[in-house]
Amino acid sequence: MTTFLVFVATILLLVGVHELGHFLAAKLLRVGVLEFAIGFGPAIWAKKRGKTRYSLRLFPLGGYVRLAGEGPEIGEYAPEETYYGRPAWVRFLVGLSGPAFNLALAFVLAWGAFLFIGLPRLRVAGLVPGKPAEEVLRVGDVLLAVEGKEVWNLGEVGERIQAKAPDPVRFRIVRDNEEMEVSILPVYSEEEGRYLVGGYFQPQVVLAEIQDLKPLSPLSAAGLRPGDVIVSACDKPVRSFLEWYALLTEGCRSLTVRRGDQILALELPELPSGLASLFEGAEFRSLPMVYGQIGFPKATALAAQQVGMAFSVIVETFKAMARREIPAGEAVSGPVGIAGIISAGITAGPLVVLLLIAVISVNLALFNLLPIPALDGARMLFALFEMATGRRVSPRVETLVHTLGFILLLGLLVLITARDILRLFG
Repeated sequence: MTTFLVFVATILLLVGVHELGHFLAAKLLRVGVLEFAIGFGPAIWAKKRGKTRYSLRLFPLGGYVRLAGEGPEIGEYAPEETYYGRPAWVRFLVGLSGPAFNLALAFVLAWGAFLFIGLPRLRVAGLVPGKPAEEVLRVGDVLLAVEGKEVWNLGEVGERIQAKAPDPVRFRIVRDNEEMEVSILPVYSEEEGRYLVGGYFQPQVVLAEIQDLKPLSPLSAAGLRPGDVIVSACDKPVRSFLEWYALLTEGCRSLTVRRGDQILALELPELPSGLASLFEGAEFRSLPMVYGQIGFPKATALAAQQVGMAFSVIVETFKAMARREIPAGEAVSGPVGIAGIISAGITAGPLVVLLLIAVISVNLALFNLLPIPALDGARMLFALFEMATGRRVSPRVETLVHTLGFILLLGLLVLITARDILRLFG
């Protein structure tokens, strides 16, 4: 139910803001607006103010702005106030305003997420047996600073360690709601060619405790059950999933499990398909992420960077699809696919949900800029043609092109949705 409500709210927000852009641009540029609707289907509420009708409709999965003269109806507007009665540059800006508002929404969502929720802090996600950090840190410790400077990513931690080594490195941490400072003497790793303290630092800490396990899954077949806690593997202590995984990569397959008051010894099978398949059907308990506030300037810079990265990735994806390097079926998702993405985001937390919605908003903006009939990009292309040549395509022809394009897009949406549903059961 949560996923459904967030999905509906997301669609309403994204499409509502998109249509709001068209509506405000039309009002500002004196293009008559017949109706501004939220949702589709029969109207459940409607009110007319001035020459414009405002309505809420039964199915809350979008919305639309109906402009005077875009179809046969012009309402109470004069011919010069209709869509085709206004200059080409006006029609171009009205078309551009929807995608522009989606880009602005993406920035606002990312900015608000970073400013009010903050960034996830690094936590101790695992410790390397025999290394210095094992004697000082505990799994779950929240890392605030290294050598007196705040750290937000693993790269910053590594830089501070290398800069201070071989002298002791100061770590400021939070443990059991108590802030403290500890020192760790790094050791040089010949294999990696740098100094290490022997800790895994990540925002998400996954414990070696099975939260859920499907019947007939590999771990279930090996004798593990929901609630089991892996306490050691090959006689080495295990305090987190990362520590256990590190031992598995070394070939360790024996483990000691705590099940209630019992201590059990189990042996894992060798899987020809590799370690990844070992965890199919298994969910492990994780610690909640801890967020830290970053302030207005950093939030603004990160929001701009987030939108820029999303823009760049989506453009590159479109290019790869055009070059047939990525099948369109793998790169395009319909409502069901979007709901699945949002569901995964909800599990990760509110910051991820807001950033995902921001990315979807950028996607919606760029998709609408494509010169495909019925999309804003095609309407803008017709306006650009008139601006460049001084000749106007017949409104009847343009309307017919957009109508056919809308029918094709609707059919494509049905196919994509059917494919996404089949994936769920695949």
